[in-house]
Amino acid sequence: MATNAGSESLASGGGSVTELYDFRNPSKFTRDHQRILEQVLETFADATGGMITSKLRTACAHDLDSLQQVTYGAFINSLPEETVILVASLSPLNASGIIHLPLDFAMLAVDLPLGGPGDDEQPARGLTDIEEALVGDLGGNLVGALRYSFEGITNWDPSLSGQFSSPELAHAASSNDQMLVATFRLEIKEREFRTALALPLGQILPSLDAALAARRAERRSTDQAVFRASVEERVRLAPVLVSVRLRPTQGRLSEFTSLAAGDVFRLGHPKDAPWEVTSSGVVFAHALPGGEGTQAAFRVV
Repeated sequence: MATNAGSESLASGGGSVTELYDFRNPSKFTRDHQRILEQVLETFADATGGMITSKLRTACAHDLDSLQQVTYGAFINSLPEETVILVASLSPLNASGIIHLPLDFAMLAVDLPLGGPGDDEQPARGLTDIEEALVGDLGGNLVGALRYSFEGITNWDPSLSGQFSSPELAHAASSNDQMLVATFRLEIKEREFRTALALPLGQILPSLDAALAARRAERRSTDQAVFRASVEERVRLAPVLVSVRLRPTQGRLSEFTSLAAGDVFRLGHPKDAPWEVTSSGVVFAHALPGGEGTQAAFRVV
C-alpha cells in the first residue's frame, strides 16, 4: 500500500514522481501510526463491503488501496466536480470526516435495490431527491461502520451530517488542514470503482498515539514474559550439585580436633528426623535415608 506522509505527489512528464514536503508543517504521522490505521481501515473495508453486498443484493469486494496524508484543499480538488460527498460528524470530536462515492456507483446503488439490471450505462447526471434519499440511506450505514471499525482506537459516535453533490459545498475542514485520505477499490458486477475516506489528522492523532503506546506496553510485557520463561527454563536445565546432610551439630573445637578412629560422639540430629537436601547451601527439601538396589537413596518427605 502506498503511503505519502506529509507530502503531495506530482508526476513529471517522464513518469517519475516528485514529492513536495511542507517544512512549515512537519508530519507527526509515523509508519507505526500507519500500520495501526491500516489495520482499522481494512476492518472498515470488510465491514462496508458486506454492508454494500446486503444493500445492493449483489456480491462486491471492498479493499484498502492506499493511505495518504494531504491537505483538505488538495483532497477536495482531486475529486470530480459532480459526485457524492457524505460528511460525517465525528462526535464528540470537534471535527468531520468525508466519504466519497463516485457518481456512477451511486447510480448503480439506486438501480440495483429497485430491481434494475445494474447495466454499465447509467444516467450521466446528478441525483434526484429520491435518488439522494436512497444513497443517503446507504451512506448512513457506511458512516456508522466507522464506529465499530475504530473500536479500541477511539471512542466516537459518527453520524451522517450532510450529503453533497459537489466537493466545494462540503466545507468539512479548512483548506490547509491535514487529512488522512484512504482510497478503496470497490468491485461489483465486474466493474471497479474508487471510493475514499478522509479523516482529520489532528483530531485522531492523539487516539493513534494512545493506541500505539498501549500496543508497545503490551509487546514489552509479552517480551518480558517470554524472556522470563526462557531464563527459568535454562535455569531448570542447568547442572547442580545436590547433597543430603544431617542437621548441624554444635560443639567446641577441642572436642573435634582430637577425634580418632572408633570414637563416638552425639549428633544434634534426632534419630527419626529427616535429613536436609541442599544445593549451594540452600535447603530445599527433606528426606529419609533408604536404599534402591545397590545404591543409597532418600525418600523425600
